[in-house]
Amino acid sequence: MKKWLLILFIGLVVASYFAYQDPGLRAYFQKHTDDILPAAVTQMQAYRWQDKNGQWQLSDMPPANGIPYETVEYHKNTNVIPTERLTGEKK
Repeated sequence: MKKWLLILFIGLVVASYFAYQDPGLRAYFQKHTDDILPAAVTQMQAYRWQDKNGQWQLSDMPPANGIPYETVEYHKNTNVIPTERLTGEKK
């Protein structure tokens, strides 16, 4: 009995490894798990500030002490633009 459980476990590990290595299958799981994942996984907090040259910087880490910055929250699906096919409106 223990032999069969060990063989089953090893088979599941090998199958999981090959499923993870397949880009198409990985994309399928990523697409279909968005609805069940907590919001913390689908949104991120970023920091935005201007450097001494006036260039805007964006990072997931805050700048050094003394540099003013603002916190920005990005949601995974924020930048999705609906197409004409979905809205029925011509641009």
